[in-house]
Amino acid sequence: MLLLYLPISYLHKLNITIMKIKKVNALKTLTLGAVLLLASCQKDNLNENVSENSTSANGKTTEKYFKGNLITVKDIGNGEFLYNSDIILSSSMLSDTPSPAFDPKSPPSETNQKLALWASTKKWPNNTIVYKLGSLNSTLRTNLTQAFKKWSDKTNIKFKERTNESDYVHIYESTNVCSGCGRASFGVQRNGSVQLGRTASVSLIVHELGHTLGFVHEQTRSDRDDYVIIKWENIQSGMEGNFKKDQNAQLLTGAFDINSIMMYHSYGFSKNRKPTITLLNGETYNGAQQTISALDIEGTNKAYPSDGGNPSDPCAGVSPWVSGQSYSEGDRITYNGYLYTLQNNSWVSGGKCLN
Repeated sequence: MLLLYLPISYLHKLNITIMKIKKVNALKTLTLGAVLLLASCQKDNLNENVSENSTSANGKTTEKYFKGNLITVKDIGNGEFLYNSDIILSSSMLSDTPSPAFDPKSPPSETNQKLALWASTKKWPNNTIVYKLGSLNSTLRTNLTQAFKKWSDKTNIKFKERTNESDYVHIYESTNVCSGCGRASFGVQRNGSVQLGRTASVSLIVHELGHTLGFVHEQTRSDRDDYVIIKWENIQSGMEGNFKKDQNAQLLTGAFDINSIMMYHSYGFSKNRKPTITLLNGETYNGAQQTISALDIEGTNKAYPSDGGNPSDPCAGVSPWVSGQSYSEGDRITYNGYLYTLQNNSWVSGGKCLN
């Protein structure tokens, strides 16, 4: 399932393993955990992608508030910060002080709509990721096409090459990440990017696209301790932040998804070849598979629902807002003659009702 920061459960998985196995051509295991991880340099398998640090980002490490959470990020320049090793956040998405919490039980209002700017994670309009292709080798082009298909075949997500749209992601081969790794802008950002290493696999690219959709790593779910154990003593120094809970991420599915494309592998970021995440019984697991899981599909379609109802009236079939009722990501209501959708911890207006 995904975590949306929407977190897709807030949709999930990336940078996965990074086992420090000698400086040879040994494969390292990664975990997607919503952080794109693993694409082995030889196999399209997230659990085999390796990289010493998944990305080769240099920069000053600092703490910022993101959606109410104090997080550790790395300043990579140009007003951008790297979070969880493969998620790019713009400076406008971060603050030095915490913001007020959003209460979904409160009615839509001008104040609540302004919170969307604070929440700062914008979803793709019309369920469509707009992209611009940069320099990509032939293998990456093939893998990217397959990754697009993984999302579009089973979810409501579509892809469109940019013409003159102001919001889009620039997808290109980058030397800023290791050969089989990648990183991506979080949610919709003007001039966002998906940066791929020269051997990035299909599954790794699927994972990175999950971040662009607004999904964070599965293992950061607020309820994760009910399903897995984090072995802090085995985590590489400086990588502990990748395993911190995202308390404000919205859970799009009810169950924790060990198979989510956004989930880290058991040995992700291990410093001693011992597991960094285990099941409650102490056993390890394989983690992210080659494609999105059933719960990834469910969570994505909840965050990005298909268009339905009467096209002439956006409010057709939508119930009015009820005081005191709890609402979750993707829920739609009518209020004072307008349609609203709960997106990323804020009520977003969808237009005036016709009837």
